[in-house]
Amino acid sequence: MYDKTAGSLLNIAGANIKKITASENILVEDSIGRIISEDIIAGNSVPPFVRSAVDGFALMFSDFSEKKIETFEITSRITAGYSKEITPLNSGEVAFVTTGAPIPANADSVVLIEDVLEFSDGQMVYKKPVEKGSYISPVGDDIKAGEILFQKGHKIRFCDIAALSGIGLNFVSVYKKPVIGILSGGNELTPPGEKLNGNKIYDINTTALKSLVKDAGGVPEVVGIVEDKLEKLVEILKNADDSGKYDLLISTGGTGASFLVLENKDITNFYDIVPSAIEKTGRLLSHGVKLVPGKPTSFGVLNGGMPIFALAGWPYSVLITFDLFIRPSIQKMTNAKNIYKRYPLVQAVLKHSVSKEEGTRKYFQVKLTKENGSLFASVIPAPKPPSAARSLSPMIQADGSFVMEEEAVVIEAGSIISVTLNDYEILY
Repeated sequence: MYDKTAGSLLNIAGANIKKITASENILVEDSIGRIISEDIIAGNSVPPFVRSAVDGFALMFSDFSEKKIETFEITSRITAGYSKEITPLNSGEVAFVTTGAPIPANADSVVLIEDVLEFSDGQMVYKKPVEKGSYISPVGDDIKAGEILFQKGHKIRFCDIAALSGIGLNFVSVYKKPVIGILSGGNELTPPGEKLNGNKIYDINTTALKSLVKDAGGVPEVVGIVEDKLEKLVEILKNADDSGKYDLLISTGGTGASFLVLENKDITNFYDIVPSAIEKTGRLLSHGVKLVPGKPTSFGVLNGGMPIFALAGWPYSVLITFDLFIRPSIQKMTNAKNIYKRYPLVQAVLKHSVSKEEGTRKYFQVKLTKENGSLFASVIPAPKPPSAARSLSPMIQADGSFVMEEEAVVIEAGSIISVTLNDYEILY
């Protein structure tokens, strides 16, 4: 049970994660990042009428191609939102139109106002070539009525909000967000904002996980801080499972066996309290991953069907394993058609060689610099063993991270690596 790779744990979790089926109608303006729960079919065309794409003059192309007319009578002035009846043109007539304005029914071309030789006293002179259909947007040029604008499972972007508004929607049906219960374990923990007493430390993980869950598309709900007592934890897991409130539970701390996890040593002790509690309230499907940080990461399913990830207690480990295992699980629950990473990848040249043991996936935090037009990555040294995952400072100092897969042992200096940024944009 202690020889899982990150990939195999992802497969186990994926097979036991249930998608949300319930949906809700929300305001389009509030829908950014939500997942559409039904196909969106355009009820009207955009534009719904033939309109001008520029400020200029609407005319009949035959006046140029056949009758060779150069001086025209301006018979009407039509602006965007024009609501009066629009009179068709006669030969030798044009209509002044603004961008977005409807054009006369028999006009088939528009010429740019800046290309007009002159216009005054109700007349317009134009001598440049004219292309039939120029600067006209036909009905449905952008969106056609009856077409599927977005399919179920699409994640709404800012441009999609504009499109939904364009077809007249005020509300959109989206899947409800999964509710994620957060359980932070440890007798040593104190909520931020309270005074530290004795050898207590602040509960970093609960605050961090609340933000991470929101970012991944879920609704965080804090179950609480649990004392290191197996009976108490079993009771809390059972109550959470029976409540039906949560779609997923995340715990931190009390997972375990440190370096013994990778040595296939089947141990059950105080530090394996969460996996032990999972076994008493359901099925422990994985305990221990060949991963640095995050070796003790566990996964199980409680008797009522609620999945649970048990993460190590070190905050750095929590941040890495959340993005690796829990973010894709939450996004799968939301019915998203694709799994989204929060920050982009960049290519960089590794400045110094790095190594690790074969068979283990390992993350490195790096500082990026730009030299002669190329990005270079310098690994930020981690705290010394026995627990390289205990400090947040390398991640705080870093611009991003890269991973060495299980089969890699050495990456030589000068190699091109893929770095996941720790922010949207880093300027140099």
